[in-house]
Amino acid sequence: MHLRTDVLRKLGGWDAYNVTEDADLGIRLALAGYRTGDLPSATYEETARGLPRWTGQRTRWLKGYLQTSLVHGRRPLALLSRLGPLGALTFLALVPGTVLSALAYPVCLVLVARDALAGRLGPAPTLLDNIATGLALTLLLAGLAAMVAPAFLGCRRRGWRDLYKVLLLLPVYFVFVSVAAYRAVAELVRAPHHWTKTDHGLSRSSRSGRRDIGGAQRNAVSSR
Repeated sequence: MHLRTDVLRKLGGWDAYNVTEDADLGIRLALAGYRTGDLPSATYEETARGLPRWTGQRTRWLKGYLQTSLVHGRRPLALLSRLGPLGALTFLALVPGTVLSALAYPVCLVLVARDALAGRLGPAPTLLDNIATGLALTLLLAGLAAMVAPAFLGCRRRGWRDLYKVLLLLPVYFVFVSVAAYRAVAELVRAPHHWTKTDHGLSRSSRSGRRDIGGAQRNAVSSR
């Protein structure tokens, strides 16, 4: 996030106790009347390498979302007044909604699998039951489409057609996001301000990574 120093000072600086400080700062920018946007450019950033690092990073992010939700949700009517109905709905969907959907995702998968195995997803004898089942399936398919569509669009714009098959694994990927969400809730209670740091500089494409690889190669040669 690129932010002018004078604006940051006007907002009171970063929240040192929020482990996802950019989420909190984004809400404070909106409350102060600022508008944020994204630049149509590529971001070359090293991802968290390995499942333990990835899970720790996502746990930190989601815990920060919970902290941001609790801090700015203490006065819901004031939040609604300052953000407006659309802004408040966006806040609810993107910040607490992200965590709640991750928590509900595995539960919904289990319920769908149970009903499918029990044959409850077929036509029902009453109109009301059919409407309820149809609505549930529509929400399920819409959620899966919302999960895959942005990634598909990004791959198409980049010309990465070889990654299309990987998109089929996104429902499994979000199971791990749910694991991180449950960890975030537990960590918020147990260690609310603990900051799980993410290791960087491990990639061969990064300068620090190349230094580490070069040093390891020199040490290997000298030990022979």
